[in-house]
Amino acid sequence: MHQYTGKLAVLHPSADDKRKSQELADRLSVPLYETIDKECPEDFFLSWRDGCLKLLDKELLKKGGLVVDIEPRNGEQRSWPAPKQDALAHALGRKTRTVVDATTGWGQDSLHIFRMGYDLTCIERSPVMAELLEDGFKRLEQVDWMRNLQLQSPKLLKGNAIELLATLESKPDCIYLDPMFPPKRRKSALAKKSMVVLRDLLGDDQDKELLFEAALKATGKRVVVKSPDYAEPLGGKPSESYHGKLLRYDVYLKN
Repeated sequence: MHQYTGKLAVLHPSADDKRKSQELADRLSVPLYETIDKECPEDFFLSWRDGCLKLLDKELLKKGGLVVDIEPRNGEQRSWPAPKQDALAHALGRKTRTVVDATTGWGQDSLHIFRMGYDLTCIERSPVMAELLEDGFKRLEQVDWMRNLQLQSPKLLKGNAIELLATLESKPDCIYLDPMFPPKRRKSALAKKSMVVLRDLLGDDQDKELLFEAALKATGKRVVVKSPDYAEPLGGKPSESYHGKLLRYDVYLKN
């Protein structure tokens, strides 16, 4: 994984079994450290802390790091299945059953879709994000309501969605895209730390037009694109749009 050279390493917490950290470093082809200092060239570190895998920024090592949060966001229902009544649910479609999230990222939209009761498959091409997601989905399966309802976490496919969408066994009702758009301002005070770190580590999605074309071919009924309200529609004029706060969901129905 040469794209992470000089940017990422695994930091091993000394009290834990080193084997797990070594296996993670080997999978990502990055260094493994037990301690770091100011001379360390990497900016980001993966490390197990507080029972979960976290992505740490060197400048904020003592502040806990970033983790795939399996808890509902503010305003989201905690019941399962949650009511399908927000802008995202309307965009996904009343008759939709199967959804593929082709740009899973930190998994917040994915987990919201999952909690609404859709049959969800997630795709993530960043090996770093895939490790964080896998850890989050494992933790999700241990939550009481998941165990009581005998539910399994969403299926996670690792790799480039442009290629993987063409290999799906059946066409999903909906393919959901949330590509990274360039920020409106160079340094926005409103930018979430998780997005700043992700952009710094991975860069913008330069191939989102190709991803949209692949999604339109692979979907059974519709493609939903989440975008900032200032961005041009990714696939031209959408069939319909649903607006949230500072964003919108463009829906492209398949003929």
